[in-house]
Amino acid sequence: MFFTKKRRYKPLYKKFLRLKKNIQNRKKLLRFKKKKWQVLRYSILKYKKKLNYLKFNDSSQYFLSNFNTFFSNRFLYNLLNKQRLSLYYGGLGKNYLKRMVKEAQLDSKNTNKHISLLFIEKLERRLDTTLYHSHFVYSLRCAKQLISHQKVSVNGKIVKSSSYKLKKGDFITINKTSFNFVVSNVINSDLWPLPPKHLCVNYKILQITVIEDMRFTNFSTKYPSWIDFNSFIKFYER
Repeated sequence: MFFTKKRRYKPLYKKFLRLKKNIQNRKKLLRFKKKKWQVLRYSILKYKKKLNYLKFNDSSQYFLSNFNTFFSNRFLYNLLNKQRLSLYYGGLGKNYLKRMVKEAQLDSKNTNKHISLLFIEKLERRLDTTLYHSHFVYSLRCAKQLISHQKVSVNGKIVKSSSYKLKKGDFITINKTSFNFVVSNVINSDLWPLPPKHLCVNYKILQITVIEDMRFTNFSTKYPSWIDFNSFIKFYER
């Protein structure tokens, strides 16, 4: 008889230590007392000084690296940039991100829009991302669980895929059995950053409606750390 060793559950936020960034704005990380978390807390407070500048500048614009020798650290720069993007959206896989880049590249040829903006729109149209930005859940992993348990409906139909792409006119509702859970998440959240302006969120009946196209929304204020989308897309365009 063969026994298989169970994989130990590792919280996603522990990967933030390597990046020295609070990628998903987890408030509980600031309450940890071990020395390794104090280093992370110091880097978060240091980054807040630059946050006001990033709030009013689009992430798709040009960016100068902090590395003194930019080209010699190019691999590390791309690696950390890819990890920040993947962790922010709940740990997306390499193949999925590469497929999204190719789709954005094709759409860019047909619509003459910037490829990085189309790539961001594809990620922000995901159902789990919409729930997270509306503060219905406290993390993207929580959003995936809520969807997999068939507690979320789009246009009156239950959706089981967290990568479901929303479009203008769609409305999202929550199953009544999960009302108390979602309400507690909304109450305990800081409600900042505010939900994107292409969404109309009704917190009384817990309903989200996509009211306009995402091209009018600036998503740069949503990211707690810098993500260089231009470098990321060039890396996967090869």
